[in-house]
Amino acid sequence: MGSFIYDHRVMLLSTNYFGSIPYFQALAGEDQVIFDLHEFYKKQTWRNRTQILESNGPMYLSVPVERPNGSKSTVKEVLITEDTNWRKDHWKALESSYKHAPFFFYYGPLVKNLIYQDEPLLYKFNHTIFLQLLEWLDLKIETNFTTEYIPPADPSDLRVALDKKKFDIQQRSYIQVFSDKFDFVPNLSILDLLMNEGPISRNYLIPKERNLFKRK
Repeated sequence: MGSFIYDHRVMLLSTNYFGSIPYFQALAGEDQVIFDLHEFYKKQTWRNRTQILESNGPMYLSVPVERPNGSKSTVKEVLITEDTNWRKDHWKALESSYKHAPFFFYYGPLVKNLIYQDEPLLYKFNHTIFLQLLEWLDLKIETNFTTEYIPPADPSDLRVALDKKKFDIQQRSYIQVFSDKFDFVPNLSILDLLMNEGPISRNYLIPKERNLFKRK
């Protein structure tokens, strides 16, 4: 993992836990993604949580973490804590939500393995998940990590544009679990798309909507 020269052709992202559909729409079609390890870790963001659809509606799943240096902790320092049985809770929620989805039989056991991986550093934990998601989505993207902090130049920087508690992006609908109870729920975890659409999920992302996040 060497140094790199960052310019507008390189996509710089924050690490995410089972990233959202907008997250993957933003990176689909790129050749290289650089994950920012030197930004200060922000609480209650997608760095350690994702959103799925369960029988009562959208539900957050959050990985409990410890910031060794408090608010001055960088992403590369953040540790996953084991004070609660969160892995079991996440898996039970996913199994309950998607056991009737068309592709749960294939992805379910593999997702369970990702959740139960033995890795204390959040960014490494997320990166293992990310690489597996790239494989499932058939996205050929080189990944790397920053060697220093690079401040966002403007709001179009995807570390800023994707750092929202709720996305307001219009999504093309697909058949979801609980579609008999709810209208289409957009902008969920990429897991929702994979469980329902399987291998054709890539077609949902590519060609991507290039106006979702403006990049100079």
